[in-house]
Amino acid sequence: MKFKIGFISAILLLAGCGEASDVDEESPEIFIMAAASMTDAVNDLQDLYKESHDVGFVVNYGSSGQLRQQIVQGAPADLFLSASLSDVERLDEEIDIRASVELLENQLTLISTPDVESQLDDWSSLADADLQNIAIGQPDTVPAGQYTLEALENERLWSTVEPNAVYGSDVRQVLTYVETGNADAGFVYHTDALTSEDIVIIDHAPEGSHSPIVYPIAQLTDEEAAQEFFDWLQSDEAIAVFEDYGFQGVN
Repeated sequence: MKFKIGFISAILLLAGCGEASDVDEESPEIFIMAAASMTDAVNDLQDLYKESHDVGFVVNYGSSGQLRQQIVQGAPADLFLSASLSDVERLDEEIDIRASVELLENQLTLISTPDVESQLDDWSSLADADLQNIAIGQPDTVPAGQYTLEALENERLWSTVEPNAVYGSDVRQVLTYVETGNADAGFVYHTDALTSEDIVIIDHAPEGSHSPIVYPIAQLTDEEAAQEFFDWLQSDEAIAVFEDYGFQGVN
């Protein structure tokens, strides 16, 4: 990009330039790192918030583990909306988090293609089903994969699933594998399963089989706009949007 440098443009250059947004240059931008499973809800929340606030958003969606690593490496982030308590706790050991709160809860769900639905009644039926590929999130970086591994090990099903496991970089990729038939079954959050008409919901994870799925949000900077949005996300108005997508507010 070529610039004609003059007095005015020099001032603008000194002011810095960020990613393009849908608001004018004087409106603040809020940089958000958000778990992939929150995509639909956060998109709606942005639109709702901008109806009464002159702000812009730059949102990066992905697995919580990968997003945490990006933040540590210096990626711009005012807020971190994580699907994992441990990722926020680990981040707090590496950078100065201003505030954090446990916001939402979710459920882990077994899904399948319609073609193999007849073979699956619940999680235990995985032991006898003839499945070609079973999609899970990469346990090292994807919280849904971590919860899945924990549940399968506790239910003594991991040795059955592991030889047929295919790994997704985030929970939405796991969903796509099943939607497209590249996997016969998979493990996603309940909220992700509700977004698709191309899969079958088989069963939630057995009670007590994995750690509670809690979504914390963390405020990483002192920017006023970020502080206000962080506070608003905890409001009844915002929680209602999350609940419309199948999340549960933390009591």
